[in-house]
Amino acid sequence: VSEDKGYWVFTSEDEIIYLDDAVPVSYDANGEVEYNMHYGANLISYPFSSSQIIVEALGEATNTTYAVISEGEAAMNIEDVWVGSLTGFEGNRGYWLIAVEDFGFTFNSNNGSLTRLAQVRKVPEAYSYVQAHKQAFYFIEDAIIDGEALDYDDIIIAYNDNVIVGSRYWNGEYTDVPAMGINEYTDSEGYCKNGDQIRFAVWQASSNSLIEMNAEGKITWQDLQISVISLTNEVLPESYS
Repeated sequence: VSEDKGYWVFTSEDEIIYLDDAVPVSYDANGEVEYNMHYGANLISYPFSSSQIIVEALGEATNTTYAVISEGEAAMNIEDVWVGSLTGFEGNRGYWLIAVEDFGFTFNSNNGSLTRLAQVRKVPEAYSYVQAHKQAFYFIEDAIIDGEALDYDDIIIAYNDNVIVGSRYWNGEYTDVPAMGINEYTDSEGYCKNGDQIRFAVWQASSNSLIEMNAEGKITWQDLQISVISLTNEVLPESYS
């Protein structure tokens, strides 16, 4: 186990994992942890016990970071503005950092200050899904039903055929909706594999109904893929002339 790497741990039941005979890294005594990123996805650690928002933690490294992915949450850098449900880094968690080029960095020290991070609103059991270690995210730039934007009590649901593979309450522009891949370690029959086409529906709170949506943008599933799409219940043209 290396200090700069992140890891997935698969267990047969709920478990607390301890790293025996391991000495925690101290930025004062041991020096900063250096991270060497390559283009694309890098699974990394976070060396502090207290939380820190993304832009403060990464500092200048935000300029070469396209997205950060955690367990069922993601954030994307759009013109130096971070959007998505993942608002920061927390101790005891690992992260995928999606780099636009090779670079090295160290996390900015937060000096032990406590930062409260926003929590993702839990969806009802009927629209829930099983977390997998393979996942993609669809950032919904806008979602329209009969000409009106979604309400914050509406839920966007991602399907692979008829299997729910992800869901999220609408929380405004660039809401990130996860879509889970097949996971040999959990019950994930029908979950996504590379090349599958994702479809979307919205559970509309005001009408208490499930509404099929049409997507404009890339909806082909691939592990660790980040896509920006728009949704509408209107029929989109299949071709232009």
